[in-house]
Amino acid sequence: MDYDQTTIAKTYDAARTMRPKAMEMWLDLVVAHAPRDPGLVVDVGCGTGRFTHPLAERFAAHVIGVDPSAKMLDGARAKQSNPRVEFRQAPAERLPLDDATVDLIFMSMMVHHLEDRESAAQECRRVLRPDGRVFIRNTTRDSNYPHPRFFPGFQAIVDAQLPSREEVLRLFAGAGLRLCTQEIVPHPIAASWQELADKLALRADSFIVRLPAAEFEAGMAALRAHAAADAGDGGEITQHIDLFVFGA
Repeated sequence: MDYDQTTIAKTYDAARTMRPKAMEMWLDLVVAHAPRDPGLVVDVGCGTGRFTHPLAERFAAHVIGVDPSAKMLDGARAKQSNPRVEFRQAPAERLPLDDATVDLIFMSMMVHHLEDRESAAQECRRVLRPDGRVFIRNTTRDSNYPHPRFFPGFQAIVDAQLPSREEVLRLFAGAGLRLCTQEIVPHPIAASWQELADKLALRADSFIVRLPAAEFEAGMAALRAHAAADAGDGGEITQHIDLFVFGA
């Protein structure tokens, strides 16, 4: 999806709000698998920088956010920034980085947006130092989602757009990277059904925005009805996100 041809950048942060506890969980996972004292961290497909800035706070490293969308990068640059953070506009298939210079590559929810997945994986291998790591946080076709119960067309988009777990493993192994760890991480996407409805109403989800208008409206009505009946008793709404860590 070409985000510059949409208005998603305006509502992305509000629609993808991550609670501090969840952000801390993901940063802890990155630290657990990162090389010791990384000097250069690259957030590939950084979007509005929602992980770029926290990564700079957690690591005493130079952090570069890379994204092909000018609109998303405008949002990233508008945030209060650490002086060790910079942003560069480029696709993952052509990273604006020298060979063997990066200690840690972070990729969040962006593998399915790649036009050429093989080239992007090869680029990760090219820029990674010998002891570097590639940290991938992404849903797959194998993940569970709360959305299909309200939006019947959602699963077809997932099946068409997302790789399977096995495909991710083959993709990066084919680029010459070795698997260090793989796990499924339950991630809270909303504190309640009502919050999930409020987020989806912003239409900043690249799959939800693909739904026909009539299906979107019917799904939102069903979701809001479910939220009203739930009365906040259902607890957090979670989604499984796959974590892959590869080494050079």
